[in-house]
Amino acid sequence: MTILARVFFVRHGETDSNCDRIVQGQLDTQLNATGLQQAAMTAEALKHVSFDKAFTSDLQRASVTAEIILQCHTGIELVQDAALRERFMGEMQGKKGPVNMEGLRDSSTIETDEAFVGRCITWYNRVMIPQISVTEPDMDVSEGRCRNILVLSHGAFIATLFRIMISTNHVTCPAELKLRDLPTLGNASMSVVEYRTGSKREA
Repeated sequence: MTILARVFFVRHGETDSNCDRIVQGQLDTQLNATGLQQAAMTAEALKHVSFDKAFTSDLQRASVTAEIILQCHTGIELVQDAALRERFMGEMQGKKGPVNMEGLRDSSTIETDEAFVGRCITWYNRVMIPQISVTEPDMDVSEGRCRNILVLSHGAFIATLFRIMISTNHVTCPAELKLRDLPTLGNASMSVVEYRTGSKREA
């Protein structure tokens, strides 16, 4: 089976709020020194990948991480998209965590489960489906060339999107990764989904 595309989902680097366990949600927090180093390490790991497209949340902890990664990839436009933002946490933003979501599901200020899942699905259908459904005219996938797409977002967004894709059999993953036991996504961590001819996507 031929690999048509690889999508590299990367979580943003560390912020002071991450260290202090402050609920960020859609607050526009900055990378700290460690976060900048993490972004540089991810950039080093990806420097030999020939990216065709790049998308990022417009919150600066994600967009700056993306910009650092793309320093080795000239000519690639970085598209900012508010739909890739973290879940909006309303009254909890800026407060000490962790958050017990079970006790807050009726809060009118927090983005509902349905709205958040809907946002993930809408973004994927609007942006990713066209990217993985077509190949560039000059791309010869028979010689191993596939589309490489970079996506910078946030922990809850990436984890939620993966749960949706796995639960709907849109992707396959190792058997030991049960739906409820998906690993925690660390800062600047990378998850890769491969799209192959004649098969489901593999994460």
